[in-house]
Amino acid sequence: MAYDADGTIILGAPTTSPLGEPSGSAKIELNDEDNVELGVQTGIPAKSSNQGDTPWDWIWIFPELREFDGAFIAHNGRDGGSVTTTDESGDTTSGRDGTFSVVDATDWSGNTDGYPTLYRTGIRSYAVSNVRGINFRVQLNSDSGGGMKFQTVHIYGEISAGETPDRLQWFDDDDDLEFSKPQDYGDVPRGSASDHVVYLKNISASLTASSVQITAESLYLNSGSWYTFDEGSGFSATLALASSIANGADSPNITVRVIRPDAAGLGPHVARVYANAPTWA
Repeated sequence: MAYDADGTIILGAPTTSPLGEPSGSAKIELNDEDNVELGVQTGIPAKSSNQGDTPWDWIWIFPELREFDGAFIAHNGRDGGSVTTTDESGDTTSGRDGTFSVVDATDWSGNTDGYPTLYRTGIRSYAVSNVRGINFRVQLNSDSGGGMKFQTVHIYGEISAGETPDRLQWFDDDDDLEFSKPQDYGDVPRGSASDHVVYLKNISASLTASSVQITAESLYLNSGSWYTFDEGSGFSATLALASSIANGADSPNITVRVIRPDAAGLGPHVARVYANAPTWA
């Protein structure tokens, strides 16, 4: 989930304290692909050693109901601290109201400093429908050292059926099914190139999406710069669609091209492609 950009709110605090929200840059750092410890330190203090055994709640509240399919967490794990439970709520609005139920009571300490080496093998699968909020509860087990700080929190899933009806969806031109798979996953040679054809569908019942732009951004290293897009007039790094997309209609076919440099560094590279429709009417 692109929770750093989709309206999701993140809140954190000791379980007995009012919740506070980290900055936008901290949300990006939490959802990126490296193990930098910046995540929860901006805007709210990290869980630190002088707070003893007081648990912390770190709560993700989605703008609509979501299907919660899985998660991956990496943290610095100092003092034996870790995420001890993963809880979900279908009705919370503030992080302190509603009902939370335990999804996973297995400690996440096994992924300490584990990114990016464990980012494929360390994902835990869940199957929880109609989730509004997720709470990753942090427990610090000692009063010494520097506390526990998140490095990466990835949440996997999709918007629940019937939620957010006015939006664009990616579809695969090969099978006309919603496009949700990576364009490349696994070992890909340097110096290679690939094309994939997709299109956007406006699933709104009444609104037209205008001024749609498509671009890519890097999540780990610089692979966002490898992407270009074409709807028939030539490839460009940012594609402004020539026409609006009426309600229920499809965009023209869009070719997504990835060219990997001969000198690209070995190791995982991660980018995401997104469409922005600033005008709905």
